[in-house]
Amino acid sequence: MQCTNRPYPSGGASYELEIYPVIEDCQGLERGIYHYCPLHHHLAPISCRDEQIDRLMRDATNANGDDVCPNVLLVITARFARVSWAYESMGYSLILKHVGVLYQTMYLVATAMNLAPCALGAGNPDHFVEATGTNYYEESSVGEFMLSSLAIV
Repeated sequence: MQCTNRPYPSGGASYELEIYPVIEDCQGLERGIYHYCPLHHHLAPISCRDEQIDRLMRDATNANGDDVCPNVLLVITARFARVSWAYESMGYSLILKHVGVLYQTMYLVATAMNLAPCALGAGNPDHFVEATGTNYYEESSVGEFMLSSLAIV
């Protein structure tokens, strides 16, 4: 069993959600896919091809119904075993509730930081798994959240 702690609530303290920032344009970070490691509060780069990043960004742009690519796409995944051992058939429902809790936390923080947040209602787990090499049945995407700088008018 893996133990972790996060700055948002999680049923049974399971903290099954993981965050993978997909960076398009962010000062101090190279374009790429990263895994956020909460224990050490750092980003670990994930090896992938440019066309895989392009595909994830295109999927997010299409889901948003806009032509503008986000600066950062946060892909939220679930490590299903962290929840399913305790909650069995209710596990996936609980995961989606946790995604909503995390979305609210990210909206509040992003707004306080004068960023432009946008939760997405669609994503492509197949494209994410292909880009990162995660096992689809152990960990795949369950939510996506775009972050960009506010437009200056």
